[in-house]
Amino acid sequence: MQKVLITLLILISTLAYSQEKITQQINIPFKLSPNGHIMIQAKVNGVEGNFIFDTGAGINLLTKKFADKVKDLEKTKHFYTGHRATGEALQTDLWKAKTLEIGSFKISNETVTVFDFDFPLDGLISLTPFKTTPITIDFKNKILSIESKKSMKERLSNHDFELPLQISNDRDVTIGIATKIQLDKKLSLNVSLDSGAGFGVYRFSSRYMKTLGIDSTNIEREYKKSYFKPEEGNTYYYTTVSKMSDFDNNTSITDFKATFIDGLIYEGIMGIDWIGEVITIDIPEKRLIVKK
Repeated sequence: MQKVLITLLILISTLAYSQEKITQQINIPFKLSPNGHIMIQAKVNGVEGNFIFDTGAGINLLTKKFADKVKDLEKTKHFYTGHRATGEALQTDLWKAKTLEIGSFKISNETVTVFDFDFPLDGLISLTPFKTTPITIDFKNKILSIESKKSMKERLSNHDFELPLQISNDRDVTIGIATKIQLDKKLSLNVSLDSGAGFGVYRFSSRYMKTLGIDSTNIEREYKKSYFKPEEGNTYYYTTVSKMSDFDNNTSITDFKATFIDGLIYEGIMGIDWIGEVITIDIPEKRLIVKK
């Protein structure tokens, strides 16, 4: 599944629930696509759809086909201009949904975007609804948990390690997460963590190839046109990197396939499956809590 909307970054939201109001952990089952995309059900103004839970999306996105089914979806006068990871600028209108429901977690006055494109599900659910509430992705049991204070204490009493989170917050409109990694013990990078990329996806700016001793003339490469702007495009380089780890070497992968991209706007961007089997994303405390 091609990821086409990494950085449609827009959101202005009012939460009907906060961590203090969640008295009991909310567990939401999900399905995994063959490529590792997390698929959940959610309701927008009471209309149920199937969505990808995407920590790299930055916005709750609805396809036009799904949005046409939703009553009382209000188009505002506002718009936002974001950029895809490969640099293309995209401008989109903002819409207001009365409610967004994910299991029994309900958010009011949520801003979404509507996009008319070919997509196999009904849209994307971003991290932004959870900016004050820790959530846990359990890949083994396929459960997305919205944590209460009690359940967070239990997570903290039974975990293997923590990783620091870097939070990108654009005027309290968009939320993204990143962490620090090391490549081949030669290079320290800040990389965006993007569950919407799927499993086994590791992309880096091509500017780091020289530091890593990678000769671009001796590896596979291809030029890809932009999905949205065919007049624009990027060169992709494919190679194998010997090791990537967090700074304390709590978790690592070796001899993995990596892609280096000309014009990537991040130092790196990747899926989250390499970190662990159970991952708690705690934006308020700027940390990942990991159980291998």
